[in-house]
Amino acid sequence: MVSNKNSKRLFLKNLKDFYLFSFLTQFFFIKNLKAKSVKPKVVIIGSGFGGGTCVKLLSKFSKILDLHVIDKYEQIQTCPFSNLVIGNLIDTKYITFNVNKNLEAKFYNSLVKYINSEKKLIYFSDSSSMNYDFLILSPGIGFKKNQIDGYSIEDKNLVPHCWAGDKNILEFKKRLNDLEDSCNLIISSPDYPYRCPPAPYERASMIANYLKNKKINFKILILDSKNSFTKKKIFMNEWKKNYGNSIEWISKKDGGKVENVKNGVVTTENGLKFSPDLLHIIPNQKASDLFNDSRLITDDWCSINPVNFEINGHEDIYALGDSVDAGDMPKSGFSANSQAKMLSMNLVNKILDKEYIDPVFLNTCYSFSSKERAFSITAWYKLNNQKNRIVSLGSKESDLEANSLVRLRESKEAFDWYENITKMMYG
Repeated sequence: MVSNKNSKRLFLKNLKDFYLFSFLTQFFFIKNLKAKSVKPKVVIIGSGFGGGTCVKLLSKFSKILDLHVIDKYEQIQTCPFSNLVIGNLIDTKYITFNVNKNLEAKFYNSLVKYINSEKKLIYFSDSSSMNYDFLILSPGIGFKKNQIDGYSIEDKNLVPHCWAGDKNILEFKKRLNDLEDSCNLIISSPDYPYRCPPAPYERASMIANYLKNKKINFKILILDSKNSFTKKKIFMNEWKKNYGNSIEWISKKDGGKVENVKNGVVTTENGLKFSPDLLHIIPNQKASDLFNDSRLITDDWCSINPVNFEINGHEDIYALGDSVDAGDMPKSGFSANSQAKMLSMNLVNKILDKEYIDPVFLNTCYSFSSKERAFSITAWYKLNNQKNRIVSLGSKESDLEANSLVRLRESKEAFDWYENITKMMYG
């Protein structure tokens, strides 16, 4: 019998070889072609982990395609590792990058208003437009409204959720810094699915790390809309080890789902009431508003063909990352990067009139409980037999009782992954 560890290692090796062979085969095939006089115009909206990976990969095929990149931000602030900024483990500049414009592509700093899929036109907030032959959408996540009475994402008086790569982390940290000794905090964790499943619990850890180093007493209550969460046993073990009884989790069945916020009082579904010194609500999520505004979807999430990531019912428009329904794959930066590799390869195959590759995917999600203590879960995926859904082949989680050296090693692996992937996209 092959162990989980050996299976994981073999899968990772095979996946790396698969990516390398596929791209080299395509690249050398292209190298021997004459440049097309009329190239299809490929437009990518979004430069995060999904879009940024597509930009880097497709820019190598300028002989056969004309690449254009649109992002509303001139600088990218990544969601991965943003919790570490909150915990004072790293500075904001560590997660902030300029869009890499030294590639074979044209770049536009513009806000997209909506897309007309029938006319193949992109409309901007200034009423200008752009045509495309193929369109790739990676605009990030959207947020549901009117989920909690008395709470609004737009209310600037409330603690910012910091879940969308915006620039509110410093405001969040200012609210933390204003807290005094014996303070009480509440984190409201959303229901599935949402961006980065373990992130609310890592955020609780990083807030605790911040307040512990500030040398004040505190209590963090996590009020959850779910009855369990990924890496739960490890998180709870790490909380006890690092913060004693300062972090407490309340499940939905025990009264964790927040229903109302009024005059500083938080009321849950079961009638529990709390008056925290700091209330941090992470909103329930959905696909980016761009999908609904453009009438590309009618549900919360974007439905795609998992072979090539084309949006169902909309020819030549592709989507990846947090807004898509990717079957068993979670919404994460690692997932988006893995999806981008498959999407890019099969888009090149389409342009070359070659057969699609059956995609395989990988996701590893690192979480920090404190400085130099990290743990992870890795899962690998393929298409089901009908090729209409991405399914899990299995997963491997860090050991529950790993010693400090193992946790330290995983923290270094996490930093290595982050530095390598951001260098690939933005370096």
